[in-house]
Amino acid sequence: MAAVCRAPALSARRSARVASRRPRVAARKAVVVKAASDDFDSDWLKTDPLVFVLGFMGWTVPSSIGVSSYGGSSLFGTFCNSIGEELAKFPQGPSLGDDFWLYLITWHVGLFTTMLLGQIGVQGRKQGYFD
Repeated sequence: MAAVCRAPALSARRSARVASRRPRVAARKAVVVKAASDDFDSDWLKTDPLVFVLGFMGWTVPSSIGVSSYGGSSLFGTFCNSIGEELAKFPQGPSLGDDFWLYLITWHVGLFTTMLLGQIGVQGRKQGYFD
């Protein structure tokens, strides 16, 4: 029983010694962040609706040209046919191994790439990068 009474006093002394060995940390100053410029353009994307329309047409028209890799059909036509086939089996969605996903990803990657490059080209010309 005596050993039980000494244990808390012993641990209190050890924690006091450990606490005295810890370095004191000085209070930190408040950090203030200031913007370098208040001239940030809130319309940084500078969207132009004509770019999206022409980008869509600029991808849809070439992807509608038949090629031999699709058996004389076009990417857009094959993609639309696969959408129709999948809608015919409506409650059940396309399986992971279905070609629908390949057509979907290929067509949309081409579309978004065309739109991105069109936006870069139009804004670059407006800002004089190609002069």
